[in-house]
Amino acid sequence: MSKKMEKDNDSQEIKINRKEKSGLAEFTERPLPTEEEVKKFEEIISAADSDADEEPFDSFSKIKAGKDEEIEDGLSEIYQDDNGDVVNVKKLDIKKKHGFVYWFFNGLFFLLLLSFIGYGFYYYIYKGGSDATAIGFDIKGEDKVMAGEEFFYTIDYKNLTSIGINNIAIELNYPDNFIFLDSSPLAQTKNNIWHLNNLDAYDSGNIKIKGKIVDKAGASGLIAGKITYMPDNFSSEFEKEASFSTEVKDIGVNLDFSYPSTVLVGNINEIEIYLSRQESNYFENFIMKIEEPENIEIVEAALSENNPKGSKLEIDKIKDNVWRIGGYGNEEEEILVKYKIKEKKSDNENIILVFKQDNEEEEEFIFFEKDINVEIMKSDLNLTLIVNGSKNDQTMNFGDKLNYSIVYANKGETSMKDVVVMAVLESDFLDWTTLKDESKGREKGNTLSWSKEEIPAFEELGVNKEGTIDFSINIMNFREMDLGKNFQVKSYAQFSIGDVDQPVGEETDNDNRSNVVINRINSDLTLKEEVRYFSEDNIPVGTGPLPPKVGEATSFKVYWVLTNNLHELREVQVAVSLPDYVSWDDKNRTSVGNVLYDKESHEVIWQIGRLPVTAYRADAEFNISITPTEDDKNKIMVLLPEAKIKAVDNETGDNISKNTEAKTTKLDDDEIANINSDGRVE
Repeated sequence: MSKKMEKDNDSQEIKINRKEKSGLAEFTERPLPTEEEVKKFEEIISAADSDADEEPFDSFSKIKAGKDEEIEDGLSEIYQDDNGDVVNVKKLDIKKKHGFVYWFFNGLFFLLLLSFIGYGFYYYIYKGGSDATAIGFDIKGEDKVMAGEEFFYTIDYKNLTSIGINNIAIELNYPDNFIFLDSSPLAQTKNNIWHLNNLDAYDSGNIKIKGKIVDKAGASGLIAGKITYMPDNFSSEFEKEASFSTEVKDIGVNLDFSYPSTVLVGNINEIEIYLSRQESNYFENFIMKIEEPENIEIVEAALSENNPKGSKLEIDKIKDNVWRIGGYGNEEEEILVKYKIKEKKSDNENIILVFKQDNEEEEEFIFFEKDINVEIMKSDLNLTLIVNGSKNDQTMNFGDKLNYSIVYANKGETSMKDVVVMAVLESDFLDWTTLKDESKGREKGNTLSWSKEEIPAFEELGVNKEGTIDFSINIMNFREMDLGKNFQVKSYAQFSIGDVDQPVGEETDNDNRSNVVINRINSDLTLKEEVRYFSEDNIPVGTGPLPPKVGEATSFKVYWVLTNNLHELREVQVAVSLPDYVSWDDKNRTSVGNVLYDKESHEVIWQIGRLPVTAYRADAEFNISITPTEDDKNKIMVLLPEAKIKAVDNETGDNISKNTEAKTTKLDDDEIANINSDGRVE
């Protein structure tokens, strides 16, 4: 046995009990050897002695070594486990044999498993797919479309059973705002019912419906359908239903309106309709219908004289109060609707403008409606208020001038004596120090008034006599302390007979008032532009000689700072066209949006898009450079012409547009540069 084995066995403390002596009976019972056995033993001894001459103990040692190795191998096999490791013979693990109950339930489980597998295989082969209700029926389409955009509904049907189906009929109910155009295959009844003879096992098909939805932006159209059929070997009819909803993203036409909120009986008033084509548009033309009360007369609907040159806008009368409009383009164009009030039946009247499409069956599909509510006034002295050339509501910017005209006319049957006309201007943002009034009206609070002392004609205003009072006043600039106020100017005129103080306000009799004009104030969008060689921290941000020198390049940094406090803006963009001799040096950075350079137009564009009120400030910067020529020597060069900023105010709906002043090599914004340079090229 090897030393390793001996060591392992010692560690296991194997105990072997040996008998010290043999018993007498055991000795005496052993048989004596025969003569033949003695003879063989002597021969073996003789052979051993002959070998002993060379190595007396070699043979015996070899025999003993072989026996020891054989014994060791045998014990190793006994005391090793399946992995070849020596086992702990002190620990005895007894494996429990499984009894009858175990083998019974184990056999039962496998028997049930085989039964289920067999039944499933049988059901799949002989009965699988024979469920009469296993029919696929689905409607697919576009989730969102533009009004008037053509698209497809796809109706998929499939026989999921192993038997055929017959007497198949598919019926669809289209949305009320859906215009059917075509289908493949064609329907047998009213463009919405298809009859199919049969459908074999696992066979399928589809129907494609072409059409368009015309409705208001945000409206939805729900198509619903059902399939009826009768499976083979069945006498009953089965049915399955499906549906699909499509939303109108937008109408494709920009429509805006301007009109006076108050009108006088007998006066001709105007509704200004502004329209333009959106980027995605599917209406080449459409119908406008005006629904008016009996006491309102529509005089005409015609193109405005203010439309841009080359406009192709058309308006054709179809019948009374119905027109077809077409030829409108991407640029905003205008249609004027003129009307007058025949008599005053109530204090307010509604005029409804309906915009719609029709189909070949002359069905009408409305995609836009505008409800115009006007206040009706009746007076012998007609007063008409005009602000900046319009009787309608408008939008203004901080710092703009309001130019007023009050047109008065005696439409009564007799002269009017001691007439007093008053202008009421309700706003927190009027700078009364800028008031200009050639008639020298009396100012009191938020009113101006004129009597016979200021206008001699008011002493006795004859029948059909008329005149105009003109004055102007500026809107203040924005101040942060004004946040939370009502950003508008509400104006109207009123009159009285006799030189007495007149009550003003909403509670007064409106039959002595003019139309009301509301000027809403746009957000305080501003753009600050600087061109610098040194930053505000006196760090050079430009390169090259200063002042610029002929034949040498000088670069400058352009800074744009945009601020906005009041309203959220959209479509915000700043652009400037560089002079031919000014190069784009890139190195641009912006806190919002992207600064782009258009090589073809030589224009720098800052695309911002949406600007919420929370982002009250946005910054952008970029580099430009010039290399003056001999012709530029001793000249001050224009680095940037006026930059233009434009945006749409989400609150007022107005387009805001402002310009900056041109920037030159004088670098008026850079104090450090001005110390050593007057901007003239050397």
